[in-house]
Amino acid sequence: MKQPKLAIIISTFNQEKLLEINLNSILDKTNYKDYKIFLIDDSGKGEIGRKIKKKFKSIDVTINLENKGFSKSNNLGIKRALKFYNPDYFLLLNDDTEVIDADWLKKMVLEGEKDFQIGVLGCKIIYPDGSLQNVGGYIKKWEIAKELEGSRKKVFEVDHVMGAFMLIKREIINKVGYLDEIYSPYLLEDTDYCLNVKKKGFKVVSVPYVSIIHKKGKSIDSLDKGEVMKVRMRNDIYFTRKNLLGWKRFFRLFIYLPMVAIFRKRKDENSLNLKNFKLRKDFLRNLFIYLHSF
Repeated sequence: MKQPKLAIIISTFNQEKLLEINLNSILDKTNYKDYKIFLIDDSGKGEIGRKIKKKFKSIDVTINLENKGFSKSNNLGIKRALKFYNPDYFLLLNDDTEVIDADWLKKMVLEGEKDFQIGVLGCKIIYPDGSLQNVGGYIKKWEIAKELEGSRKKVFEVDHVMGAFMLIKREIINKVGYLDEIYSPYLLEDTDYCLNVKKKGFKVVSVPYVSIIHKKGKSIDSLDKGEVMKVRMRNDIYFTRKNLLGWKRFFRLFIYLPMVAIFRKRKDENSLNLKNFKLRKDFLRNLFIYLHSF
């Protein structure tokens, strides 16, 4: 049986060292023949893209003169893959991830081929120390709650998977379309896309026996906190209006998001226990940002 063709779409922004680790791990460890890497360099000057193109001849490199963000860059990569490679699957993969299992692609594609109703697949995403980062999530009440149970062995359905690793079938691109570019530069575009897939009657699943390392937040950590809060509020308000109804929409817009602006959570991301909250130093600035995001 012929292997389905797979395009790996990677967008990068000023992460040359992490990107090289990522690419070397894919090329050195992947036990899957029919795949091609499409790199979108958002760094502006194109230096990283040119270096990668010279060092890795098999990689297709596109250079953007500006940082277009996650949605726009991945959409560009998908369109380029469709034009020049015509794959059956598209894997959206962060530049700060690292492959640790030679059969990672084979296992993921095998699960996708088992059920024609599966549209999007995610895996277990772990931190460099081996602890769990994400294995899919559910929309729970007014929150976007992560499924934090990392001991599962069998494939299970979720509402959304993390955009750091999101495997999409070709049929889904044809029927659902591309990522919503209003979410650019980043945040909630992955969750929104998965919900769109489910609305079309397809499944979103997590494959917990496949793991990948994600050095989370390296790009975002370098950004101004005020700018990050602006993106958070703008995208969250847009997401809520688009995907939530009734009291869930009201609670998230007018109670939960102001709390996010004023407080930060100490430990449990999904707990609303008052002991779990700490007043932010910049809460007044954040409230101003929240109010001006509508």
